[in-house]
Amino acid sequence: MPQANGGDEKSTSGAETASGRAGRPRAAAGSTTRGGRARSSGSGGAQGSRSTGQERSGGGDGSADSPQASFDAAAKRIRSLNERIIEAGKQTGETTLSAYEKALKAIAAAVERGPGRSDIDWVAQLATAQAKFIREVTDAWTSAAREMLK
Repeated sequence: MPQANGGDEKSTSGAETASGRAGRPRAAAGSTTRGGRARSSGSGGAQGSRSTGQERSGGGDGSADSPQASFDAAAKRIRSLNERIIEAGKQTGETTLSAYEKALKAIAAAVERGPGRSDIDWVAQLATAQAKFIREVTDAWTSAAREMLK
């Protein structure tokens, strides 16, 4: 049981402790006693600020939780995604190009079947020339576009 020191109860020497050992103050860590009352030093004391500083540092040593490792992992995922997008774009481009080529050749065939079989000689020659031009331009354009897709 604590003894009164003539009315003034300042516990600054640390002689009075919770466990009976000298040197440890009776109050909780981060608080001081004055006049028999415990006063807290604010937001968690020194221990709270130390742990916050360690959390903010983020390691930086190349461990799995470091910002650099997270950045590298994100960059790898983005690179992989970009490669998949490019490959899908190439496949879509090839499909579109094939459909466009097929449509133009169908138009050329229709021109030859319709006006190309006309009894009027100059209309038939014009339609045949137009169909030939459509086919040649289509072949040149689609082969150049396919080279660009590679």
